[in-house]
Amino acid sequence: MAESATPSSKPDADHQPHPSHSAVPYLVVWLALLGLTALTYITGSMHLGAWALPVALTIATAKSALVAVIFMHLNESSGATRLVFATALVFVALLIFFTVADVATRFKLATPAGAPFGTERSQPEGLLENQVPDE
Repeated sequence: MAESATPSSKPDADHQPHPSHSAVPYLVVWLALLGLTALTYITGSMHLGAWALPVALTIATAKSALVAVIFMHLNESSGATRLVFATALVFVALLIFFTVADVATRFKLATPAGAPFGTERSQPEGLLENQVPDE
């Protein structure tokens, strides 16, 4: 017996209606991103010393989380999509951690004597470290 040509009453899994979205969350997130960008600029012009990297990474993490959750609709996605996103975040965190740990454990670079920049005891032009200027 042939199948009937009438469409079934069950909706197809591929044709689920999309939820309607309000513009308010997008506007709020956009304003928050503008504020965080201004905060990035302000803290970038300040000399925070050892706190510069943690502050910059915290602001960047907040901005990327807002974009991922609201604009990429991760709050409405399935568990598998969230798991893939969380796994990617773990690997990015590991990459940043090991990079910062590697750089932090290196010896402090020294500026050679006689260099024309950044030394407290720069030699006069043309003299080596073991030479004394004529007085």
